[in-house]
Amino acid sequence: MPSLEQFCTVSGDLGMNVIGQTPNGMRIDFPFTGTATSSHWDGERPVSGVDYVTVRADGNMELDIHGVIGEKREKVAYAAIGVSIANPDGSADPKELIRFHTANEDLAWLNDEIAVAFGHGAAGKISLEIFLIRP
Repeated sequence: MPSLEQFCTVSGDLGMNVIGQTPNGMRIDFPFTGTATSSHWDGERPVSGVDYVTVRADGNMELDIHGVIGEKREKVAYAAIGVSIANPDGSADPKELIRFHTANEDLAWLNDEIAVAFGHGAAGKISLEIFLIRP
């Protein structure tokens, strides 16, 4: 039975750029910046990226996320897809499937990993717990 291993915690701020109504639903881009902490490195590392969101007819959101953890030679790029469940109070709870891309020798093992993230967003803030999927 597969298990989850905690990889990192991300906390950040969300911007909002409304693109408008498209044939697939309302398109909104959410640029984000923040920090990531993990047992795989010392201290905090900066996180930045954009979550390209399409709001579905049911009010929930399809997610297409592109981001970077770290800077300079320690960068780890990641791409994620997912869904975010809209709550009546205006908050949302994202669930994501993540792949990593890095040239960093210390974290190169991430290039072969898949992760999932569970989070909460409200009032321009986002928090995520990212877990590696282990066989």
